[in-house]
Amino acid sequence: MVIEQYKGEICALLAPLAWSTALILYRKTDAPPVAMNLFKNVLASVLLGLTMLAIGEPIPMDRSPADWARLIASGLAGLAFADVLLFHALAKVGAARMAVVDTVYAPLVVLLSWLLLGEHFGLAFAVGASAVVLGIGIATVQRGALALDQREQWIGMAYGTLAIASTAAAVVLAKPVLEHSSLVEVTFIRLVVGVLGQLAGLLWTREWRLATSLFRPSATWKTLVPAAFIGTYVSMMLWLGGYKWAPASTAAILNQMATVYMLVLARTVLGETLRPAQAVGALIAAGGALWIMLYR
Repeated sequence: MVIEQYKGEICALLAPLAWSTALILYRKTDAPPVAMNLFKNVLASVLLGLTMLAIGEPIPMDRSPADWARLIASGLAGLAFADVLLFHALAKVGAARMAVVDTVYAPLVVLLSWLLLGEHFGLAFAVGASAVVLGIGIATVQRGALALDQREQWIGMAYGTLAIASTAAAVVLAKPVLEHSSLVEVTFIRLVVGVLGQLAGLLWTREWRLATSLFRPSATWKTLVPAAFIGTYVSMMLWLGGYKWAPASTAAILNQMATVYMLVLARTVLGETLRPAQAVGALIAAGGALWIMLYR
C-alpha cells in the first residue's frame, strides 16, 4: 500500500501542519509563553499516559542503559533546554528573524544524521532538499529582517540557533531508540523528561507562580487546550513517527514545510496578506517536498 510505503514521509508532512494549526490557536491565547509551554507539555504527558493505559502499552524495563540515556538526553535537550532558548530568542528578535534562523534546522539534521547515523543521500535528495530550503528562505526573508545592529539582536539570534541545534540533536539522538520501540511510549518518556527538566528550571528561576497560572480552568482554555492537544499530543507523535519510519534527513526536510503551512493558514484564517515572494517561495518548497517523496 502507498500509505504504508510512505507513512514516515506522511507523518513528517502532517506534523508541521499540526504545529501550524496550533500556532494559530496560540496566537489567539493571551497568556505568558512560559505558562503555555508548561501547560501544553503537562497536558500532552497526561494524554499520552492515558493512551498507553488504553492500548496496554507498557514501559520496557529491559531497555538498555544506553537507550535510556539517549531518551533522557533527547527529552532534556529538545523540550527543556531548547524551549527555554527559543522563548528567549523570540523575546529578543521576534518571529520574523526566528523564521529565518529556523531554516538551519533541516541542514543540521541532515548533517547530524550523516555523521551520527551513517545515512546516505543521493543527487535526487540533494535537489529536493535544496528546493525546500531555498523556497523557505525566499518565503521568510523580509527586507530589513537581517539588519542586526544591536547587541541584543545578535544574542537573540544566537539563542535561536542554539535552540534549533538542540532540537535537531535531540531527534537524532532518539531515532535509534525509536526504530525498535513503541512510538507512543517513546513520545511519553521524552515529554515526561522534558516536563521534569522544565520544572527544575522553574524552581531555579523562581518563575513557578507565573508558569502554573494556566492550570486553573478559565476562558483561556477555549483556545489553549485545543492548541496543546493538536500542537503537542498529536504533532509530537507525528513528528517522531516521521523519524521512526523515514530517514532522519528526509523527515527533517519535510518538517520545514511548517513555514508554508503557516503562510497559508495566516492568509485563510487570520486574513494576513500573502506577499508575492512568499507565494513563490511556498510553491518552490512544496515542489521540493513532493520531489523528495517521489524520488528519494
